[in-house]
Amino acid sequence: MPSGAEIVERLKSEAGVLSAGVERERKVSAAIESAAIQNIAQTLFNSGARFVIIAAADKGLDIDLLYHFDLGGTLIVLQTSVAKEAPEIESIAELVPAAEWAEKEVAELFGVNFRGHPKPGHFQLPDDWPTGDYPLGKPFKPKLPDEICPVAESITSVGATAPLTPLMQRKREEAGLPAQPPASYSDEASLREVHELARYTEFDKLAGYDWKKKKLRGSR
Repeated sequence: MPSGAEIVERLKSEAGVLSAGVERERKVSAAIESAAIQNIAQTLFNSGARFVIIAAADKGLDIDLLYHFDLGGTLIVLQTSVAKEAPEIESIAELVPAAEWAEKEVAELFGVNFRGHPKPGHFQLPDDWPTGDYPLGKPFKPKLPDEICPVAESITSVGATAPLTPLMQRKREEAGLPAQPPASYSDEASLREVHELARYTEFDKLAGYDWKKKKLRGSR
């Protein structure tokens, strides 16, 4: 049977694997893109791996999914996540029939849609359970306290707690001052540095900042 190091090298060669390593003796963990789950599961299955279980955790903005496989006594954990704005991922039940029940459990307890599942429907909950009510789901909101969210959004977006309004800019000009005071949002290079710092420290992930929409995910 392959060693943990050999399994890691095999996983790293697969498309969609972001990182992989030996966590401890007889345990390997790999972070993967959600779109790669079918291909990587197929690779493990072809190598003789046995499916064990899927664990899930609602982190507020995303749902973490941990796929567990056993290969010759070594536990392999594939870690991925789906955004709660569209909590979907491809089903592996057609490839690994043992995953059918595990996917159904995660679907009804957390609201994850496993696309292509052969037999969708309730697993533990009664058939008349309210649609959209997920027993282990959490509110869709950032990890930060509500009162901090506006400040975090502004700092990540423009590098300041609150940029000057057009009225304040006119008042400064009337007083003989530059419209913008020395600040990161008034200088492109400085603002770019703030954005790089937010990414480097992963503050953007902690706050749940959406770079395309320029606002916090799940904020009011």
